[in-house]
Amino acid sequence: MDADLTAIRAELQRLRDHEDIRQLLYRYARGVDRADLDLLRSVYAEGGTDHHGPFDGSGHDFAQVVYDKATEAWDTVGNHHITNVFIDVQGDEAKAEVYFLALHPHNNNGTVQIAIMSGRYVDQLVRTNGQWGIKRRRVITDLSRNHLEGPEWENVSPSNGYLAGQRGAADPSYEVFPTKV
Repeated sequence: MDADLTAIRAELQRLRDHEDIRQLLYRYARGVDRADLDLLRSVYAEGGTDHHGPFDGSGHDFAQVVYDKATEAWDTVGNHHITNVFIDVQGDEAKAEVYFLALHPHNNNGTVQIAIMSGRYVDQLVRTNGQWGIKRRRVITDLSRNHLEGPEWENVSPSNGYLAGQRGAADPSYEVFPTKV
């Protein structure tokens, strides 16, 4: 009976760890997409680092870079889609390989363009005081294209009754999910 209870507790902890790490990954995507500096910083462990192309440094510094770049195309919202999450937890440390698809608005000589990137986050994570955080992230690019062309699809535009996504707390989702760090 005690062995069964121990096995059940271990399995529940494994499932909890996996879900906590998945939620951290989703917070990262939300933090980038909403240009929410506090939320983005919350995903990194103390001293956590991020190797994102030419950037290789502190996760908190990377969050600031993301926030600053988002303001260059503030009215145009990009988004990150997290898929295929592979997690390996060993006590208070974990590894994850996470596939993503990202649509990135960027300013090209005064014109906002949308680039697409598909790749993977390869993360080393650590649990400190019961909270998971990214200790080291490396970004791997599998596919990218510089610009998706064409006009906005008017059937799903704000002029047709759809809510428009926005950066920061002005986004309609903040009515339901205000930043909690």
